[in-house]
Amino acid sequence: MEVIYLLSDVIDYDKLICDDAGPGYSRNMGWRPVYLKDMDLPISGKQSIVVVDNRVQTTDIEKINYLIENNPTSIFFLKIVDPYYENCNGHCYYSFLEHASRNRNAFLLSVYEPKEITLDLKEKFSDRFLHLPYPYLSSKEVDINTSKKKKIIISGALNENVYPYRYSIWKKVTRTFFRFLFKILKHPGYLDLNREYYFKHPFVKDSYIQYISKYKYMLLCPSRCEIELLKYNECMYAGALPVGLPPTSYPTEIQALFLKLDSYSFNRDLIKIFFSRQNSLIVNRLRRFLHETRNPKILNNNLLNFVSKYHYLNPKDECI
Repeated sequence: MEVIYLLSDVIDYDKLICDDAGPGYSRNMGWRPVYLKDMDLPISGKQSIVVVDNRVQTTDIEKINYLIENNPTSIFFLKIVDPYYENCNGHCYYSFLEHASRNRNAFLLSVYEPKEITLDLKEKFSDRFLHLPYPYLSSKEVDINTSKKKKIIISGALNENVYPYRYSIWKKVTRTFFRFLFKILKHPGYLDLNREYYFKHPFVKDSYIQYISKYKYMLLCPSRCEIELLKYNECMYAGALPVGLPPTSYPTEIQALFLKLDSYSFNRDLIKIFFSRQNSLIVNRLRRFLHETRNPKILNNNLLNFVSKYHYLNPKDECI
């Protein structure tokens, strides 16, 4: 069974900083990307699975709504990423999701556990909600034996409200003697949202993974919602030891692998990190966990098993 990934006609996907959406996400999941303008009306075939990209814009929504309402035998998964109230309230796509929840062939696909506005939407979609984490591709892993600088790299947005842990550690780093033990890489910015904008640095997508692979440690922050951001996969691709906070979606034994660094016990934690014998066993264990639970084949099987509950598909079907 082929899965179609429906793309916006107006977003310049080449300017995304990572593969959390667009053709890159579709390729990693093994789905066929189709731009909205190229979508058949009606959809050919009796049964289809269509996943709608979360970056669709206002001008796309009317046609997507038409597709959903006029193809009742097809299942539409409306992908959702950002759960933060302040970013989502009043946004055209999130308003559309509330409207679409009335259609029985409209489902919600979240890459994160339901938190904040995603939790509200889950209640509207009821049992038509699927949590499907970002895919993990072992082919992206950098050789763990490559030479690394013994520093902790901090990268990403420094927003105290959204990323309180990362912000607290960054603030501590800028005021400590141990500043030399850290490398701070600023967020590159969102070029797809501002065409007059230029990236603050060129390290995006695969080049970002290669860059952080030069460092032995990486600070990880699950945001205030404690979600499994794409950075957790990128850290393991790079073969860096995880420092900081795990997401709630990880089991307890995997969360225990993270190296502690707290702003209240900062110096003591740093000494423990840099003077204890941390080795590749932690990275190998985390990589194995992600491969066993987040590889595209398993995620696609989870998708089909979920859909089969609604008798749309034979559970023996496979995504192609």
